[in-house]
Amino acid sequence: MTASSLINAGRFHDVVVIGDGPAGSALARACVMQGLDVVLIGDDADWSATYGAWLDDVDRVSILSGLDVTAGAPLDVSAWTDRRHELKRPYTILDNAALRSALRRGVPTLTSNVRSVVSQNDRHRVILDTDDEFTARLVIDATGWPAAFASRTHGNGLPFWQTAVGVVFAEPPAGALGQPTLMDFRELPRTPATPQPKPIPATFAYSLPVADGWLVEETVLAALPAVEPVALLPLLAARLNIELDDMLDRALRTECVRIPMGASRPQRDQAVVAFGAAAGYVNPTSGYSVVHSMLMAPTVAVAIAKSLGARPENRVADSATVWNAVWPIAQRRTRLLHDYGLEMLGELDGAAVREFFATFFDLPVQTWSTYMSADSSPTDVSRVMMQLFRAARWSTRRRLLRSNPAAFIRLVRPS
Repeated sequence: MTASSLINAGRFHDVVVIGDGPAGSALARACVMQGLDVVLIGDDADWSATYGAWLDDVDRVSILSGLDVTAGAPLDVSAWTDRRHELKRPYTILDNAALRSALRRGVPTLTSNVRSVVSQNDRHRVILDTDDEFTARLVIDATGWPAAFASRTHGNGLPFWQTAVGVVFAEPPAGALGQPTLMDFRELPRTPATPQPKPIPATFAYSLPVADGWLVEETVLAALPAVEPVALLPLLAARLNIELDDMLDRALRTECVRIPMGASRPQRDQAVVAFGAAAGYVNPTSGYSVVHSMLMAPTVAVAIAKSLGARPENRVADSATVWNAVWPIAQRRTRLLHDYGLEMLGELDGAAVREFFATFFDLPVQTWSTYMSADSSPTDVSRVMMQLFRAARWSTRRRLLRSNPAAFIRLVRPS
């Protein structure tokens, strides 16, 4: 669609969403479902990332109701610490083409780059690289972290990065990684031929079927500074017990992942409202953000519609009202708990991480699932943290309390 066909001289668009990835597309779709005049602007790039998700979370996404966006049958995944844990929670890989089609239904889209956003009392001007210009009552920044047009409360600094390197084989690898595996924290085999890189924080393997074969990744749980994905290639080869060159020769393709963990929320008192990863939606417990963005899109779209309806048609929306829907107060407190957990894990070595996750996955599935959900109540998350603390060995308890015991007790106190 051309800019001229979308621009209607003398009329505001209700909403312009900048960034046409899954988060921006989900919010644009939810706005269309609210009857809003929305334009989605982005570079129309392929969605090439591998999006994994818990099936029960996908089933809660109302804007996907009645639509199947999963790739293949649900997966029974396991995790490895010092032993195997059957997680008993169906997992899935999203079908990116089906997801894209579902989220773009009825959404006016424009393939272009936005050069700047100029916010005034009576309008937002969205100026493209082509010098075409849109006017809107609200602008959403869904460009991903660190956000191109919305400022953050503490800048673009991060506590941690999660990075990974992966290879896709035509067939599943031999051994345990030939079965769907969410996390394999077992110690890597050490042989004289295995390269010994400089010390790297705790890593785990992730191994699942994908559309074009079988993906195996080596992932750094959390590190700062970031561990470059290429540095993980020798570890991945050692994990698979094959030579590095042989692994790369056999790979149909490779992929590198860089996920910002623990990013601060966007500022509340600004005209442009961030959404998705741009708003800090990356979950510190998993690195996921796509499903949470889809879950939040209808709530945010309702808030947008109410904000627009409460003001004259020639006035901009109240961005603070929309921001409160992007980050409800309960989810802000839940995020504080998750951030504390991330900071604690970032201090642990490989043996301590294995011990922690052994305790974590020994909890009932509903219990650890509650902890991992970004929209769980802070009371429920606090309760899980205390349950985990009581179930942990004393060595793990000491690590949980070591950095700031008062902060730990204050955070997990039910509210």
